[in-house]
Amino acid sequence: MRIFGVHFMARFKSTTFGKISGKHGSAVAAVRKDGLCILKVYRVAANPNTAGQKNQRAKFGFVMKQINCMRSVFTKNFGGQYGINKVIATAIKTAVVGEFPNYTFDYSKLFISSGGIFYASNINIKSAENDCLIVSWSVDVTTYSSSSDKVNLVFLNPETKSVVVRYECAFLSDGKVKMEVPHLWLASEIHAWMYLTSQDGKKQSISQYITTV
Repeated sequence: MRIFGVHFMARFKSTTFGKISGKHGSAVAAVRKDGLCILKVYRVAANPNTAGQKNQRAKFGFVMKQINCMRSVFTKNFGGQYGINKVIATAIKTAVVGEFPNYTFDYSKLFISSGGIFYASNINIKSAENDCLIVSWSVDVTTYSSSSDKVNLVFLNPETKSVVVRYECAFLSDGKVKMEVPHLWLASEIHAWMYLTSQDGKKQSISQYITTV
């Protein structure tokens, strides 16, 4: 802790107050993911309207508009607000293209899961009859995957900001699966991701972006 500086942060585990968070006078308390409480001086930026700060706020708002519809997926795969914040921070750095106010979003840079299972390869997607899409992949397994790993698919329509999710809809050994999507989607650009989960549901792979439908 720095007493005579412009900033200090304290770490503590309070048996009197328990876990605390939020602003307390001139200090801000928060609870980290590991359960450790931190307390630091709250300081308002000298000038919150610099070009850099405006640009960062604009990027944050833009990213939220693009991916907030996928919040339930991020919560499931990354766990709570802490995980969602990491997704947002990464997307701001890697997926936002262009300069304010003409941003575009590169969905191929968005990861919707992470983990140690080896991801599937040679993933392809094509349209089929009756408002269906067929997703196929290689059935090859490695040291870090299993034929019994389960396939999860996420489809996003960025125009309507709507999502279709199919959790554990097939096994890696199946090699392909047919998915039904809303009829009106077939006239729109659709983004899709695939990731695997272990048979016991305790592990997963990093997501793979599937070429835009």
